Amino acid sequence: MNQKPLFTAELKHFEPHTVRSGRGHKNVKKQLREAIMMAVDGDDIGAAREKVRDRKLRIDIEFRLWKGSEKTTNTRAKKDLDNLLKPVLDVLQTSLNTQKTEPGLDLIEGDEWVHEINARKFIVDAEDDEGILIVILPTTSRPSVSC
Repeated sequence: MNQKPLFTAELKHFEPHTVRSGRGHKNVKKQLREAIMMAVDGDDIGAAREKVRDRKLRIDIEFRLWKGSEKTTNTRAKKDLDNLLKPVLDVLQTSLNTQKTEPGLDLIEGDEWVHEINARKFIVDAEDDEGILIVILPTTSRPSVSC
């Protein structure tokens, strides 16, 4: 059964970043938040907030990373999937940081509402094809698995 998305954002011509220590790491989440806000109508974000509140969620994320060219030293395609996920999950929350000094998109109140994550990384030939697709859906009911 196909679930209807509660929220979808597609960032085209956007380089996915990881949160790294050192120079520039503080702006990664802010840049991602701004890119999502530009890609999605503000009314859509507001409507999505109402749809996702107090629900167990599934988040599907697709990262499209440019493989680079022969003329450049490029590590984009080498980024780890788990490190790409962190800034996206943080931006979807109420605040970008634990000090709550920088607002997030306020789509999810916290990680505890995310019960399933499906993430994929693709290497693309053209820099213009780089980007991120984020889809938030309700989780499906599944029986518990005992170990």
